[in-house]
Amino acid sequence: MGLELANPVREILEKVAQVTKKEIEFVEKNNLQTYALVKMARKNMKTHLIFYKKEHNELVNHLIAHECGHIIRTFLAPAEKRVMPATDHETKTIAFTEMEDDIKKISSFLSVDKIAQVMNLWHAGTVTQVTNFPPDIMIEKWIYDEYPELRPYQLESIKKQHSEAIQGLKDNVRQLTPAKIFNASNIMNYAFFRIIGYHIGANFLAPYNQTPFVRRGKDLAAYTSANYLDSFEGDISMIGYWTDYFDISKWYRWVSFEDIPYDYLETV
Repeated sequence: MGLELANPVREILEKVAQVTKKEIEFVEKNNLQTYALVKMARKNMKTHLIFYKKEHNELVNHLIAHECGHIIRTFLAPAEKRVMPATDHETKTIAFTEMEDDIKKISSFLSVDKIAQVMNLWHAGTVTQVTNFPPDIMIEKWIYDEYPELRPYQLESIKKQHSEAIQGLKDNVRQLTPAKIFNASNIMNYAFFRIIGYHIGANFLAPYNQTPFVRRGKDLAAYTSANYLDSFEGDISMIGYWTDYFDISKWYRWVSFEDIPYDYLETV
């Protein structure tokens, strides 16, 4: 099955080319964890890359539109202000030290090898969530407002994201996750779905109503909605607020957009 995209997505792809002065290359890659993934072109890359699975469904339209939103926001910023979050041994050590007591408790349930594996997943997942969710909110609003033909794909895609997110409310997840990560992740999810739900006219909040995440989730959503500057620089500022809100600002660092590994093209 070829990659046949909706017309609004093709318009967005054209906008990417206009803003970034680089074309987009499509690459079939069937071991992806999702239907599609976009990699932004740095100076040493001739094109942006969109990797996609041979077998995909119509939600690929929303996924590509969303990732292109990240490209557009990034390249509208001055080159010297383009940064990306990164982690290293130092940031991981800080995170693991802050969770040391919880890790010791959880180690009674998991083997040493498993603990080592999930610790990296906890850290990477939390950093990804907190540095992506603020701009994700603005990108979803942009898709909904500017490309109404994509709304059916968008709704189904967000419903899928929501169904995966509420799995994080389960007791077995709580028991095997450090409290700082468990609480932050669910509060971020609540804030994200509250803002997006109100914007697109959908209610995603029922599973959270009897949880302890509502109060702080409402506070975070209210601040975000009231104070967001809709730009890449606004993204960085709001991400900073979110990381301070959860006291995890030392879990990652900002690096220049151009500071990427030599094998960036080969790693997805």
